[in-house]
Amino acid sequence: MIIDPSQPSPIDPIAQDMRRLEDTLKSVVTPHLQLPGKDLRILNLACGRCDEAETLIKVGGELAGAPSQVEMVAADIRIREIRQARERFGHLPAKFLIEDATKIDSHGELGDDFGLVFLRHQNFWHGQEIWKKIFDQGTAKLDKNGLLVITSYFDKEHRLALKALEELGIEVVESRRTKGSRALADAPGKSVDRWVAVLRRKK
Repeated sequence: MIIDPSQPSPIDPIAQDMRRLEDTLKSVVTPHLQLPGKDLRILNLACGRCDEAETLIKVGGELAGAPSQVEMVAADIRIREIRQARERFGHLPAKFLIEDATKIDSHGELGDDFGLVFLRHQNFWHGQEIWKKIFDQGTAKLDKNGLLVITSYFDKEHRLALKALEELGIEVVESRRTKGSRALADAPGKSVDRWVAVLRRKK
């Protein structure tokens, strides 16, 4: 294939999504995350192929002071997606587990000292009882100052997810509509990381 340098280079939508997610996390999460002189552990539940792995490690590294002070554990029940994540992101300080996120507490060795639990594009609209279990499991893994962060594809799902989390004893610290989120052509009203919310246990 001959590339014409006079023409604009192709736009990678996922790369753009990640830049937008990075900016969003820095502006929304940073003001609320407390790291009292310790490493940052990130738990990424129902992560799929984990496109956001590098973004989470990068943002976490900036918050913790250095990438070496960040550890991420990502889990999803889908074998193919986790294998893809392992192949793509094996260079990162991360573990990718083939695991049902509703049973993450079966991994007792993971501990319950995660400073950040992340659920990108939670799918509460489909299987609400399952997602309540995932939310509950994720919350149980937070340390006392930890934050739960979710993103959502569309407005109503985001509202329902926040309501379910509040019923589990989690309070909303901030919920924000992401400016410029990439619309999904085949799904009117949906866009990539359309909403982001930061939550924590009620004190």
